[in-house]
Amino acid sequence: MSGKLEPSTYLFDVPPLLMETFCKVMDSGLDSLGWRGLAARILPSWLEVRCSEMYAAAGKSPTHELLWSWAQQNKTVADLMRVLEDMGHYRALDLFRSHDSHKDTPHPSSAQNIPRPHNEEPNLGSDPHHECVFDKGRRQKVVITYSEVIEGTRNFHHDLKIGESTFAEVYRGRRGNESFTVKVFKQGNKQSWKALWEKFKTEIEVLQFYDHPNILEFWGSFSEDERYCLVCPFMSNGSLFHRLHNEETERPLMWQERLDIIKGIAKAVHHLHTAQPCKVICGNISSSNILLDEHLQPKLSNFGMARLRPHTVNQSWTITMDTGPRSNMAYLPEEYIRDGKLSVKLDIYSLGMVILETCTGKKVMQEKPKQTLLRDVLSLEAEEKGSVDACLCFLDSRAGQWPTTIALCLLRLGLECTSSRARARPSMDNVLEKLSELLPLPFVMDEQPRTLDDTTPPFIPLSDHRQSSSLPEEDDEMMKPKHPEQSEPRECSQSEVIFVGKKDGSVLNGRREDAAVQGLQTECTPVLDLYSSWPVECSCAAGAEMGCEDCCANGFSHNPSFIPQDDRRQSSERTVENPAKIRLRYKIQLYNQGLLKTEELLSMTPD
Repeated sequence: MSGKLEPSTYLFDVPPLLMETFCKVMDSGLDSLGWRGLAARILPSWLEVRCSEMYAAAGKSPTHELLWSWAQQNKTVADLMRVLEDMGHYRALDLFRSHDSHKDTPHPSSAQNIPRPHNEEPNLGSDPHHECVFDKGRRQKVVITYSEVIEGTRNFHHDLKIGESTFAEVYRGRRGNESFTVKVFKQGNKQSWKALWEKFKTEIEVLQFYDHPNILEFWGSFSEDERYCLVCPFMSNGSLFHRLHNEETERPLMWQERLDIIKGIAKAVHHLHTAQPCKVICGNISSSNILLDEHLQPKLSNFGMARLRPHTVNQSWTITMDTGPRSNMAYLPEEYIRDGKLSVKLDIYSLGMVILETCTGKKVMQEKPKQTLLRDVLSLEAEEKGSVDACLCFLDSRAGQWPTTIALCLLRLGLECTSSRARARPSMDNVLEKLSELLPLPFVMDEQPRTLDDTTPPFIPLSDHRQSSSLPEEDDEMMKPKHPEQSEPRECSQSEVIFVGKKDGSVLNGRREDAAVQGLQTECTPVLDLYSSWPVECSCAAGAEMGCEDCCANGFSHNPSFIPQDDRRQSSERTVENPAKIRLRYKIQLYNQGLLKTEELLSMTPD
C-alpha cells in the first residue's frame, strides 16, 4: 500500500485520527465551508439537515453524524473528495491528499517493521539477527531474534505445525526452556491477499499496542525470506474450548477456575473498550480464541477481525460482512450477521455466549435434537418455568458443586449479554460490577470459620485457649466448672457462640474483646479487591435443619448431612442447649409470624 490514502478506501476504514481531524475542521467552519455545506450536498432533504442541527445543539459533532450515516451507503474517500472539491474546501482536501496511512495508526516500530507483501511493493526486510524488544515499559521485556525463531521451529518444519487459520499457519518453537508460537502469513491466494493482510496487520497492531495481563503477549514480528511472522508465547493449557469439550483432558475445570476465567476475559474486553486513543472492538471472541497459560489464566487472542473506533462515536455503524468461512458464527449477534452492524455490543454478546458455554460445559450450537443456539435453549427454559433457577439443571456437573447464588448470577448475566436487542445488553462496566460481587473461596475448606457443629476453633491453637487473656473463657451461670480434660456436655447461654476443642473440651467464648478481634482480622483477613474476599454466611435461619448450598460451599453448613457421622455423634453428646434459649427461639418464631407482640417477646416472665 502506498503512503497516500487510496481513493477506493471506504469511509469506515479511514484511520480514526484522520477522521477526527477532518470533523474538527468541518465543525469549526462557517456556512458553505462548514458542516452545513457538507450536509446540503450529501443529505437527501432539508429535513435531514435540520436533524443534524439538533445534534450540534446537543453538543455532538454534526460532521461525525453525517459521515457515519453516509458511510452506511458504502461511500469511499473518492466520493468525499468530490464533494469537498465541489465545496472548494481545499484545506480538508489536503488532509486526505497528504495523509500518510501509517502516521495516525499504531504500527510496529522500525525494529519490527512488517512491509506489505511483495506483490504490492518491494520487500523491506530487516536484519535477521535484529532483536525484537518490548518498549515503553511493557509488562515484561522479551528479546527474541529471527534466527532464534528459525532455529526453534527448525525452519518452520511441518512436524511443528500446530494450527492454521484463514490467513496464517501456526508453528510451535522452543528457545531454551521457553516455548513460543509463530504465525506465518499465507501468501498463496493472490486474489484475497490484501484483505488477509489487513487482518494480519491488525492482529499485530492490537497485540503490540493494547497490552493487558489477560491479552496474549506480543514477543515480536519479522519480515524475512518472504515470510511475515508474528511471535507470541505458547499457552500450555490450550484453549478454553479444548478444556471444556475435550473429555481426554487430565481433569475438567472446577467452578472456581471457570469463574476466574470469565472474570479475566471480561477485564480484557473492558480494557479494549476503554483503551486510548481508540477503543477496540474484537469481533471474534469465542472459547477457541481464549487461551489458558500454565496457571489457567485466560489470554484473549486472534484479533484479525478487530476494529478500531474513536471514543467520540457512540452509535454503531455498518460494515461489509465477511462472507468467508467463520467457525464462530454462533458467537455473533443477529444484527451483525444480517445487517453488518458493528458496535461494542457485539463483543458483549460474544462474551455472554462464552459465559453460558463455560457454566454449562455445552457447545454454543446444540446439534440435537435440532440445531439450536445454547442461548435459545436456556432462554426458553427460563421463560417456560418462569425463572432462571430452572436453568440450574444445565450446569456442568464436572465443575463440582456450584454455589447457587454464583451460578444464578452467571446464568442471568449470560442471558442479559446475549439479548436479541443490542440496547438491552449491559455495558462492560456493568458486567465487571456484577462479576466483582462473585467472590471465590480464598482458602481451603478445612481452615474456614466453623459453627457450633464443628469442634476445632479457627486460627487459635488448642494449646493457647486457656492462655489467651484477650479471649476469656466464660461458663453459663447454671453450670459448674469442669476439669479441662473432661468431655461432659456443656450448656451454652443464649448470647454465646462457643467452639469446643477436640481433645480437652475447652470452650472459647464468642464474645471477644475488640483488640483480639482486630488482631485476628489484621492477621487473617486479606485486603478486599475487585475479585476476592472472605466468604460471607448468608441469611438462612441459624436453627434450620437444612443449610442452603451457598453455606455448604462456603463452609457454613448447618446441614447435618455435610458433617461426618462420628463428628455428629460426638457433637450431639457434648453440646446441650439451654432451655431458656429454646424458649426464646420459640418466642421469636411466634413474633415473626405476628402471633406475639414486642412486649411479650421481651418479657422475662415464663410462658
